[in-house]
Amino acid sequence: MKKSFIIFILGAWGTVSYAQDTAYVSRNKTTALFFKSAVKIISKSTPDFDVDQKENALITIKALTTDFSPTRINVQEISTAKIYHIPVEYSYGRAGRRIELDGGAPMTVRVIKTADVNYSAVVSQLAEGKRKDVVDHEKTGGVKAWVDKLSLAGNRVFFRLDIRNKSNLPYEIDFVRFYIRDLKTVARMATHEQEIVPLITTLRKKTSIAHKQEIAKVFGFHRFSLSDDQALNVELYERNGNRHLYLQIKQKDLDNLKTITPARQQPVNAIAANTL
Repeated sequence: MKKSFIIFILGAWGTVSYAQDTAYVSRNKTTALFFKSAVKIISKSTPDFDVDQKENALITIKALTTDFSPTRINVQEISTAKIYHIPVEYSYGRAGRRIELDGGAPMTVRVIKTADVNYSAVVSQLAEGKRKDVVDHEKTGGVKAWVDKLSLAGNRVFFRLDIRNKSNLPYEIDFVRFYIRDLKTVARMATHEQEIVPLITTLRKKTSIAHKQEIAKVFGFHRFSLSDDQALNVELYERNGNRHLYLQIKQKDLDNLKTITPARQQPVNAIAANTL
C-alpha cells in the first residue's frame, strides 16, 4: 500500500500543470512562445488559429478567424513532463508579441540547439565596434535608430539595431515588430503582412535609454529573401509614448549583405536573450 502511494505521488508530480499569462493573437500578427527547453504541443488542432512548432523550444500562434471565444492550448515540456495551459484570445492591438514562458528574467540566456553552429560568437562580433554599413535610419523626438551590419551566418540573417536618445526624456522600448509587406499597395486593397519572429536577440525586456545614451542590439532570423517590391519592416514602439520608429530592409540590401563564417562545434549552443 505504501509503495503504491509513493508511485501515485511521483506520477502526479511528473505531470504538474502550470497556468500562464494570456497569449493574444490576430490574423496578421504572429505571437511567439519561447520555452526554456524542448516542448511538444498536446492540444488538438482548431480551425480558429494556427499553432506551429518552429523549433524545439519555440511555438508560434496566428489567428485564422476573428470571432473565436477565449480558449487555451496545452504544451508539455519533454524533459519534465510538466504541462503549460496557455490562454489564447483574439486582440489585434496586443498580438504579435514575444512571450517568455516559465518566468524568464531580462537577459536570462536560453540555449537553442542548432546544427553544429556557434551563433553566440556571431552575435558578439556584430554587437561590438562602431556602426557601419547602415541600411536605413529614422529619427523622431530626439531619438534616432539605425539598421546596420546586415549579415549572413550559416542559415541565419543578422542585423544590428542602434538606438540613440538625445532628448531629456528617457526612451523606454515597449516592443519591436518585424514583418514583410509589399512596398506599394493599391488604395482600398487588402495588404498581406507576413510576421517574422527573431530566433536570436540581445534586446532585454523593458529596456530604457537615458539622455545621451546609445545602445546596439543584435537580431537573428531564419534566412529569408524578398521580392523587389517587398520590404522587411522593423517597427520600434515606445512604451507609454508616441515616439515610434519605422525602418526597412529591402532586397537590394540583402543582395549586399556581408557573409560571416561562424565557428562550428559539437554539440553547439546559440544564445537567445529574452526580449519583449
